[in-house]
Amino acid sequence: MAQNSNIAEKKLLLELSQGSELAFTKIYNQYKDIVYSIALRITKSKTLSEETVQDIFLKIWQNRESLAEVEHFENYIYIISRNHLFNSIKKIARESNLALEVNSKDAGFIDTDTSIKDEQYNTILNQIVEQLPPQQQKVYKMAKWDGMSHQKIGEDLGISTETVKKHMAQALKYIRLKISPYMNMFMTIFLFLKF
Repeated sequence: MAQNSNIAEKKLLLELSQGSELAFTKIYNQYKDIVYSIALRITKSKTLSEETVQDIFLKIWQNRESLAEVEHFENYIYIISRNHLFNSIKKIARESNLALEVNSKDAGFIDTDTSIKDEQYNTILNQIVEQLPPQQQKVYKMAKWDGMSHQKIGEDLGISTETVKKHMAQALKYIRLKISPYMNMFMTIFLFLKF
């Protein structure tokens, strides 16, 4: 049975190598979910995973002439997906030049040593902060940007210290959620080194 499916796959790859769009569609339908799940496991982002599927199958179509020589297509697609993702992550890391470390002093919020100098990181963070509800945004900016204490923020805004803490906790939770797709991309570099 396995041999029959292997023969069928070899035939499909041969047809694809000769430019058959039907063979390409069959291969795409058979393997797109595998590529998507590999990408999702690594990037933790649905959008990036969907883009990866498109990129990988574009690459397969562009290199179709060499596919007739491929013995185990599932291994082949796994390797090119992993390599593609690795290269994408390295590119993003190079472009952003983010050196991440978990800063425990900052309520466990992921920060960087170079956050003041790092324009890209600040741009992403500022865009996320601008999406906060007005009161949370005020509290976050006063605490993080102006270095004010919770008590002083409460006095300035005419709210209790407990309310300030609540706004701050909600703001941090939202920021962590929104910034995590960017962070996951960099953290996975270390996972790749173990492959």
